[in-house]
Amino acid sequence: MNLVDGHKMRILTQNIFMRPPLIKNNKSDWKDARLDYLIEHILPKYDVVCLQEMFEFASSRRSRLLAAAEKLGFGYYVVSERQFIWNIAIDGGLAILSRFPIVATDTLVYQRGMGPDWIPKKGVIYAKIAVGGGKLEENTHVHLFTTHTQASYGEVVITQPDVKRRLAQLYEFHNFLERVLPVHRAAGEPVVLTGDFNVDSRAHKLSDPDRIPYEREVEDGVETSDEGNAMMAVLQGHGIEPKLLGPDNEDAFKGKDIIEFHDALVERYGYHPVTFGNIFVGEDGVVHPRETVLTTKQDNMVMHSIDYVLWHNPGTNKHSIVAKLEEVGVTPNFTPGEPFTQISDHYGVAAEISFSKA
Repeated sequence: MNLVDGHKMRILTQNIFMRPPLIKNNKSDWKDARLDYLIEHILPKYDVVCLQEMFEFASSRRSRLLAAAEKLGFGYYVVSERQFIWNIAIDGGLAILSRFPIVATDTLVYQRGMGPDWIPKKGVIYAKIAVGGGKLEENTHVHLFTTHTQASYGEVVITQPDVKRRLAQLYEFHNFLERVLPVHRAAGEPVVLTGDFNVDSRAHKLSDPDRIPYEREVEDGVETSDEGNAMMAVLQGHGIEPKLLGPDNEDAFKGKDIIEFHDALVERYGYHPVTFGNIFVGEDGVVHPRETVLTTKQDNMVMHSIDYVLWHNPGTNKHSIVAKLEEVGVTPNFTPGEPFTQISDHYGVAAEISFSKA
């Protein structure tokens, strides 16, 4: 694909909830039907697609996705490394599909997770995506990362062990950035972090509990949780106050370099939008879960903001090309007419990067 002034790269990040066979939350996860829907209705809308929970283990679904994506023009991809039963692990479930050339890749496997997250080798995958006029020396690049980190199950308290493990993994992510970017990134090229970070940035404090006794997406989503602030501080390299995680914690997770990432969704909306466990309020004023086919009852109506596009835009590159992040937003990917109501238990996040001459 060639760069022309004003060209845009359309990006989607989506936890696709495509777990290995025999695993399901309710009656069915509708894995094959959802994969067909993804291929037919969602992939054609984008130039680059970042997926989490697209597991390869014991299934042909990832291979089927890659073959179908290639027919749709996604000629390049990066995926988590395949695992075998003797590895006592399954793959990390990550994939980046691209219509633009991927000219360099790298991967990071996090320290093993806790509880059920000990099984997948979660981590980060990286794609250096070339955008240019056909000549290698005239290209600019987008440095794209996608990740899936340690999950929490049930109520989250910032001092609990799985939160520390998650922040430790994000610290590994920052160190990975410090290693990869000096090798592959030229000055002025944008860096984009995507994925299911499993960090809920909503503080879940009702702004008007006497009048409205339930959490509202907009009005009650402005304040950032302690873990949300900690996530940004760790990924940027600033680190945290160790005692935030408890009186005995000594880890600050402070990096050597500072990379000023911006939370693109918050900057667009002015609040932390729900991407998992959303609600709707009926005409009778009763609150109902938005999605019940794929989501566990435990996670219904939790109203979490855990899926992200983070953006580092350092300015103009050596060819005077400016990259801007535009039109970022949550995309629920509802599926009318299907036995499942949306493509996943998570909403996706979509964005466009525009390229123009300075």
